[in-house]
Amino acid sequence: MDVRVRNLGGLWVALLLSGLLAGCASVGSVAEPEALGEASPVVPEGGSTDAPGLCAEVSAACAGLDRYLWDGTPIPEVLDEAVVVLQERCQAGVGSGCTALASLRVLGRGVELDLERARTLYVRACELGAGPGCLGAGWMRFHGQGAPATPQLAVADWRRGCDLGDAPSCRQIAGLYHFGNVLEPSPELAVTYFTRACAGGDPQGCEDLLTHYNLRLAERDDAEDDSVRVLPFLEAGCDGGHPLSCVLAGAFAEEGRGRGVDAGRAAALYRRGCEEGEQYGCTLLGMLYERGAGVSENHRRAAEYYVKACEEGNAQGCVSLGVVRLRGRGIAGDPELAREAFETACEMGNSRGCYNLGVMLRDGRSGEPEEAQAAVRFWIGCELGNGQACDALALLYDEGRGVPEDKALAEALHQRACEAGWAKGCYNVAVSFEMAGEERAGSPEALEAYRRGCQGGFGRSCWHLGHRLYAEASESAEVVEALEAFERGCRLEPGRACSRAAAILMDDVRVPRSPQRARRVMASGCEADDAESCLRLGHLYEIGEVVREDRQRARVLYARACGLGEAHGCSRRGAMLLDDPRRRDDGRRLLEQGCARGDDWACERLEGARD
Repeated sequence: MDVRVRNLGGLWVALLLSGLLAGCASVGSVAEPEALGEASPVVPEGGSTDAPGLCAEVSAACAGLDRYLWDGTPIPEVLDEAVVVLQERCQAGVGSGCTALASLRVLGRGVELDLERARTLYVRACELGAGPGCLGAGWMRFHGQGAPATPQLAVADWRRGCDLGDAPSCRQIAGLYHFGNVLEPSPELAVTYFTRACAGGDPQGCEDLLTHYNLRLAERDDAEDDSVRVLPFLEAGCDGGHPLSCVLAGAFAEEGRGRGVDAGRAAALYRRGCEEGEQYGCTLLGMLYERGAGVSENHRRAAEYYVKACEEGNAQGCVSLGVVRLRGRGIAGDPELAREAFETACEMGNSRGCYNLGVMLRDGRSGEPEEAQAAVRFWIGCELGNGQACDALALLYDEGRGVPEDKALAEALHQRACEAGWAKGCYNVAVSFEMAGEERAGSPEALEAYRRGCQGGFGRSCWHLGHRLYAEASESAEVVEALEAFERGCRLEPGRACSRAAAILMDDVRVPRSPQRARRVMASGCEADDAESCLRLGHLYEIGEVVREDRQRARVLYARACGLGEAHGCSRRGAMLLDDPRRRDDGRRLLEQGCARGDDWACERLEGARD
């Protein structure tokens, strides 16, 4: 089970990602002003949702209604029937069900348009821990929709939504601090909340940060980035007693944004934020204790921080708690409690929690396998943008496990996983093309899928890309691209890609011969038990090319190649043993074995030995 989010894109993956959405509600489910100081008109009687400031589209509030529900109950495709299910779930205390139902009330879709009832439902959803419900509740309270305006309560709703990981809620708070509307103006806190929104995946938060403060935060470390100018705002906010600023400054220190990497400073800032009530800090501090970064490795302390974070509503804390519960690291192992932690995270809209829960259900980690329920959780995780969940769901549809077999849907889900950045999903797209026949297997689309998988870090995809490119290569540029794919595959997943790269570097006249470069990939491949890599490396030591001649080392490498099933490795070792009077019989036996296995080189050496 791939259960951790750390170190897959730095700050923008690890930092406070409790999930942008919980269930169907989305930013589009609740009207948001272009500037928070602007009023938004109330929907006129008669139910039209075309008025400015209100969502005129169903958006994510309804787009997924025919696909999933948050407790595992599929929602009927017919909207009227879906409303009944949502009502039941809301009454049962599922916050995301209340959120979706409120969105439908705002839109007047499937139910009578009722802003007062919608407001009540959003408030309940927020109380139940659904971040987008807090966004909706704050919006309606701020603008007096469904009841008189109560701006202070709106601020509280948005703060809770931000704490729950809803990035647009963070952006609303940022706007209040920026414009000085309801809250005292504070550039430090405005930048803090815009940064939180941007890091949480809200594009408008990134745009507002750029528009209002000329600060750009990049998704990748090598892109244009103004972290060095953002950091003083965060530090000023932290010194002013704002715990979220401390946690964000800690994340910058951990990732080396703005200044060099300083895990010790990150730990201190996370601890400060955690102690002052910012549960993101507790989760991230737990991760440092788990890895021993900036603090002494201590799995018990890590688990304690995860428990604290999860109990106080941090979804990523629940995911991490589920992981350590499952592994029994620093806390008593308990699959059932791990499942509960993942369920909590999933219900709060954390895609990783949904994926991990799906894996547990699929594999029966806390009871009998429940593949149909696993498929539902994978759907949710996939809808929330988790490529791994899309890929896992695709495999269920491909094999008809828990869901009807549907090859076309499986291929589409693999493609979706690829587009979401899950490299193995790209590889699986190409594999589905391979299964469809040679014509499609060699298509530009298949090559592009392998290419994306390779670039995304899935080594097997690099090997297949190199194999396809090399088979069709007619010019040196095409050989070079194939070589690069094999070398990348060798770095990512040492094995046969290493020996393929070595063969090109040593034997293909279309590229410059490079024994030194070949030696490096041979060594990586041999360490990973690739027989041909051991064979080729042994030959370098035998003849002393780019390494000092070492016949003993060569014999050891040939023996390893032989043991891994490479007949010519047996033959080469046998030929070397013929030179040792004490091992001549062993050498002849190995050559005979090689000859019997079809190695003509061994047969020739035997003939020479008889002469």
